[in-house]
Amino acid sequence: MKKVKFDLRFLYLFIPLFLLEVLFHLIQFKGIDFFSFLRILLFISFLSFFVALICKPFKSKKVFYILGIILTLWFSIYSFVELIFKNSMNDFYSFGTVSDGALRIAQYVPIFISSAKPAYYLCFLCVIVFLLLHHFVRFNEKGPFQLPAIFCILSFLLLVASMNLGSGVNSILKIYGTFSNKTILIDKYGIEHFFFRDLSALSFTVPETIEIIEEETEPVEQIVEVIQKKREIDDSQWKNIAQAEENANMQTIDKYLMAKTITQPNEKTGIFEDYNFIYFMVEAGDYLMIDKHLTPTLYKMYNQGFTFANHYTPLYSCATGESELVSYLSLFPYVNVCTPNYIAGISYYEALPYLFKNAGYSTFALHNWRDEFYERSSILPAVGFDAYYDIDEIWKDASIQHTNGWQSDAMLIDQAIKHIDETDGKFFCDIITSVMHFPYDESSYWGDYYLDEVNAYHPDWDIKFKRYMSKCMDFDKGLETLLNYLDEKGIADNTVICIYPDHRPYWMDYDKLMEYTRASIDPKRSGENGIYRSPFIIYNRASKAEVNYNYCSTLDHVPTIANLFNLNYDPRLYMGSDIYDGEKTVILANGNWINARGFYDATNEKFTSYDSNDEADEAYISRINNSVQNTIKISYLIMDEDYFAKRISICTPQ
Repeated sequence: MKKVKFDLRFLYLFIPLFLLEVLFHLIQFKGIDFFSFLRILLFISFLSFFVALICKPFKSKKVFYILGIILTLWFSIYSFVELIFKNSMNDFYSFGTVSDGALRIAQYVPIFISSAKPAYYLCFLCVIVFLLLHHFVRFNEKGPFQLPAIFCILSFLLLVASMNLGSGVNSILKIYGTFSNKTILIDKYGIEHFFFRDLSALSFTVPETIEIIEEETEPVEQIVEVIQKKREIDDSQWKNIAQAEENANMQTIDKYLMAKTITQPNEKTGIFEDYNFIYFMVEAGDYLMIDKHLTPTLYKMYNQGFTFANHYTPLYSCATGESELVSYLSLFPYVNVCTPNYIAGISYYEALPYLFKNAGYSTFALHNWRDEFYERSSILPAVGFDAYYDIDEIWKDASIQHTNGWQSDAMLIDQAIKHIDETDGKFFCDIITSVMHFPYDESSYWGDYYLDEVNAYHPDWDIKFKRYMSKCMDFDKGLETLLNYLDEKGIADNTVICIYPDHRPYWMDYDKLMEYTRASIDPKRSGENGIYRSPFIIYNRASKAEVNYNYCSTLDHVPTIANLFNLNYDPRLYMGSDIYDGEKTVILANGNWINARGFYDATNEKFTSYDSNDEADEAYISRINNSVQNTIKISYLIMDEDYFAKRISICTPQ
């Protein structure tokens, strides 16, 4: 009997690609579970057999060799970049999020690469192993076509059968179809499989069936207070519109929002009614920027204002633009697109600027850069700003200094003062800064400007932190000018200044960052989520300092500010809630959440209690998970349907 030979050329590709997956999981996830291991094994088997089969008709071995080089090199680079992106941005990139701004961030590619950890370069072992196998190992490349084809088909069928194995509360197959959590997909299916799913997601994702889960609420102890006002809203018009609605998604949103509790006034309601409002989103703001000696104005505002000890700024996929949008809309942003650019131009009549505008305020915004990253020229008018001044508009003034790198925040604040001075009556001024933007490891005008002063107080700091602080000092000079102006103008006592960051500073040693802030302004900062704890300051010269310890995030800004100013708003329209209404849960990226009891990792479906004597039961975790998922799903539906553009009549409640 003639012995049947088996074509083993697929091993040239299988071995290096499987090695890459193992290395990637060890570097990023510190391990790999059994079912993930099985799916990765089957996918790489299928891919390797498939490539070997399509090369089999070619007589030249070079076809398989060249294709193998291309694949191993590509997946090595792809994995390498994904690791860098995850480390820097706290999320894996996808073509949906990056394609929108690929050219916009191309200038930062060298910085991305320079931030790679040494372990990330192990990804390129994949290529080396492929070359070594080809030159030193001879796998049989002859044999019938049928056997490899059978194994290729078998691998694929087994892969399909195993797609949902190991699912916990959340179906990972559903996540695969809806492409709703990149971290889970990479962990459970592998980085190489994710690449192909990511490509297909550009044109195909399974429409998610939105099932709003009934939320069970814990009994809340009522605090008896004498409140003169009661918040009552007439829903009759809304109900009539909802009853006539034929769109199922619109019906779902109507039902969900109307079922929410109308929160009542609290002790902070209206304490700033009719005050002017200046809203700062500070680029890369961190507790580190608050320094008694180097940024004395910011230090004073922090210590004399309202501060929030457990405030978080989640790092979303499209960080700056999405933090900004969340602070206007109180909606959770999309995971797989750059949300502000995706919805640019769609009107959100419940947005914070519209609330002020409806109350008779002049609303205007300034930013010391142009629409290079986010389409603010379309976004800001759609959320209620009467005017927007970007750097090109500012530079029409020939006296404004141009500097290399990011432009001065002190200059931006000077421009804001000019527009405030031209305003009659109450105003809402939104100031979007930029000077504290990376890079910090290379020379720049403002990064070097105050280095001598920084060295005097922090001689042992890494140069990145010194340059960051030099930039912070420029921002602080602007704040000093602003406070002096408000005082001279006689409006300091009836003007409120709010300061919050868009995200943490990028490309820094975050252990050092937390160490430096623990040593000064924020002794509690620690743990894996400590880097997302961020300053949130509400300052009014005539108000006494106080610290609030409720867990909160940018999602809670709109209802909190609306209540402080006693604006006409319906608290049910926002996914966040008034910080002063009590404890709440902060939703981090990819559905992770954190509150006073602990942290939930959605990828591993694991809750870690802060207090070992306070272990949360499954009912508690399930209740919070349901609430979190509803918040995310309803946010997506609202944006998908342009809900508030269609429901303009409910955005100014009666």
